Amino acid sequence: MTQEKTADGESGKTSSRKTTARATKTARPAKANRAIGRPVGKRRIGKDLLIEKTAELLRTVPPEKLSLSMAARHARVHLTLFKYYFVDRTRLLVDVARMLSRNIGDTVAAIEVDASSAPERLAIRIDAMVDFLLVNPFYHRLMVEIIGNADPLATELINVWMTKTLDIYRSIIDTGVKEGSLKEIDPYFTFLAVMGLCEQFQHASRLFDRTQLAAGETPDEAAARYKAFMRELILNGIGVTAGAGKTANPAP
Repeated sequence: MTQEKTADGESGKTSSRKTTARATKTARPAKANRAIGRPVGKRRIGKDLLIEKTAELLRTVPPEKLSLSMAARHARVHLTLFKYYFVDRTRLLVDVARMLSRNIGDTVAAIEVDASSAPERLAIRIDAMVDFLLVNPFYHRLMVEIIGNADPLATELINVWMTKTLDIYRSIIDTGVKEGSLKEIDPYFTFLAVMGLCEQFQHASRLFDRTQLAAGETPDEAAARYKAFMRELILNGIGVTAGAGKTANPAP
């Protein structure tokens, strides 16, 4: 004797299978969205490291072309990490500029302690700035990029940077005038002249045929010769008497 399946029974089984499948899908946990925030775990990366990585990138990439995603790729981290620490591109540039300014300031201050005269202090700044800009060729373009932004932190950084810089140059010139080694000149123009000449070595030197260098001269030796030339040019130009600014050997 065979058992017959009724239409109602078949329909009931089919309905049961569909209900079970829907329940299984519903029971699966939903994939959680990745939240924007500071990562946790053993591989946490701090803000200072991201600033250093961005400064490293800005040695070859002009600041106006930098984006958060580009910085994240260079640092090999998720973009959300940069957004957590910096919110936007401007805040990142401000923090990088602040770090670089502090680095060059600390470097010069450490050397300047042993300076015995105003021309010597100025010569130290010339040497340090050329060396610094050889490593960070877009530093001043970074500052210009920040100046054009209305962000309050950007405005504060530029105001502090310019005020401190001009105060230092004003102090050097005032000391030089009192000791009779420097003329009474405009500190702002002095800063612009030093900044421009130091920066142009990195960029303009590429215009010249490398065969113009002295035989066997390395790029470091060419930089040293340029620094000596700048010291003689600037210090003899603003010195009270010819030779007043000779704090280093003249360029050959």
